[in-house]
Amino acid sequence: MEKIILAVALLGAPLSPSMAEAPNHRTSLAPSARIEAPPTEEKLALIRRFMSVVGIQSRLDSGSFLERYAFVPELGWHEGGAANWKESNLLGGLTGPIEALKAVYEKYRPVYQSEYEQHLNWEFTEDELRQMIAFFDSSVGKHYLDGTWRMEAYIGTNMEETEQALVAEAVQSYHSR
Repeated sequence: MEKIILAVALLGAPLSPSMAEAPNHRTSLAPSARIEAPPTEEKLALIRRFMSVVGIQSRLDSGSFLERYAFVPELGWHEGGAANWKESNLLGGLTGPIEALKAVYEKYRPVYQSEYEQHLNWEFTEDELRQMIAFFDSSVGKHYLDGTWRMEAYIGTNMEETEQALVAEAVQSYHSR
């Protein structure tokens, strides 16, 4: 059970700048707008446009952010034999869990949509949303989003062995205290 909790906790770690903590998490560079009132139709349209421009909406529409859970053996995807997922081949063994996650996700999708919209309403003013949309919709903003994705992918791959060594060393250090 502890391995499952750890695996899930690690999967929830920030994997991209859009999910990461503030540069100095003890102080805020720009405090949230803290808007409690529901968004106007105009602001909701801005929120949805922002979500689309920065890629949040496509991840919500596809449920792709859940795919990482399909690769955690501790969750028991393959217990009970291959028949559970009709895994007659390697591809089925990989796609079965992803398909199951996405199928179940559909009933939770409106909750995710609402949470994002509510938080973006609380966090940003209409003017801030307009400015961010203008930036992320520009060629420089698109390059930033695309370049950030590539950077995270390459660094994640290039640093995989280093992170494994780091974690192993930290576990050993922890056990030797």
